[in-house]
Amino acid sequence: MKYDDFLEELKILVQGVDEYNIPEEEYFRKLLFQVELNAAKNVTANLLLAIFKESFTSESVQFDENWNSIEEPALFTDAAQMSNKEELEFTKNTLRFFISDLRRLGDKVLKDPHRGFGLTSSSGAKWYNFDITSIVYGWDSFCNDSSGTSAENSNECIYSWCDISDILVFGKGYE
Repeated sequence: MKYDDFLEELKILVQGVDEYNIPEEEYFRKLLFQVELNAAKNVTANLLLAIFKESFTSESVQFDENWNSIEEPALFTDAAQMSNKEELEFTKNTLRFFISDLRRLGDKVLKDPHRGFGLTSSSGAKWYNFDITSIVYGWDSFCNDSSGTSAENSNECIYSWCDISDILVFGKGYE
């Protein structure tokens, strides 16, 4: 599947998040559950879309206090240098970081109507987008502003576990 098509399908899919009324942290715990559940499968665009979709109604993992020690993933991580197992672990740690950082921000901050102007958590992470819909749209804006419509985006591409991490990390911080 072409990346532009994948992104359009993902945007349509996450627009339905409001009907499920899932708090941000809970959605990411469900997303982590789905990643772990599907870890043995080959990563395709359809698998990634299914993981994001199933996370609306899925079980969720329990929070682990050890996640508080995970640092924010670096931007522009070169997935080409990682094995599939390393990509998977990187993505799981990205989700664990998101979950623990949202806990650090707390309900009061997450319910602040002005949070979209940007917040910095106690871990030093910058947040502009919090729910999966805003994050996906932030990722889309980042992609459009960074590369426009490129030949690379219009061609078939290879998907990896790091695609989830890229969407989350760039999407949460893109104004």
